[in-house]
Amino acid sequence: MQLDGALADLLALVHTHGTVHPDIANRVTVSPAATLPEYNSTWPFRISDLIDPRQASVLLLFGSMDDRPATFRRTIVPQELDVLLTQRSMALRNHPGQVSFPGGGLEPQDDDEIACAIRETQEETGVDPNGIIPLGKLPELPLPISNFRVTPVVGWWQHPNEMVTTEEATRVFRVPVGDLVDPKLRVTAVATDRSAKQRFGTPAFTVGGTLVWGFTAMILDRVLELLGWAEPWDPRYKIDITGWDATKPVPAAYFDPDHSEVDLTGQK
Repeated sequence: MQLDGALADLLALVHTHGTVHPDIANRVTVSPAATLPEYNSTWPFRISDLIDPRQASVLLLFGSMDDRPATFRRTIVPQELDVLLTQRSMALRNHPGQVSFPGGGLEPQDDDEIACAIRETQEETGVDPNGIIPLGKLPELPLPISNFRVTPVVGWWQHPNEMVTTEEATRVFRVPVGDLVDPKLRVTAVATDRSAKQRFGTPAFTVGGTLVWGFTAMILDRVLELLGWAEPWDPRYKIDITGWDATKPVPAAYFDPDHSEVDLTGQK
């Protein structure tokens, strides 16, 4: 499978589960790919519990960003395929120090959620918006801790340019998608909510010299599953991230057969 095959699958993902960007829909005929798996409950994240939430967008920007291929080889995922991630500044009020997709709240000057995601990506990473082809958007997800309704926007980085760090993003980096599907790099991130004294867990990825967990990892986990790119992995391997942020070394993983924590994805 080459990059054009990955692009076809991403278009099929948006067509099947979300809304294709009008520019794409007017130029090409998009249909669900035969390789995409079928699910009875494809995007079960519920936003009904949010009260007067603010609209926000994040950009899932895929492309061939450099000449460093994935170390994990799987035929269905091109080794050169990457996705863009950032590490949020510790000075930010929401989710400081976490690894995330570029994105932010919808502003009055934004025409829609897609424009918001591209604007925020340019502001945070220096990515030239002229090199981005917006493929479309996936259904909204809730981000209760900051009371956002978040629209994941899927983009294709047709003409990658040099990225920069900013006051909001202290690290900007690419992650090979092939490494995201490597079962050896998959764990469950667990933590204790100090206010509620409740244990919770999310899918996580030990990639890029750090740990991707929480909201971003939940999106990646679901998107990889819907694309049919995911590999089986053992969620009993866990990393405790209570009090941890991405400025620190990743804690060691341990094996734990107990699933007493609350699964924030709602999938298990």
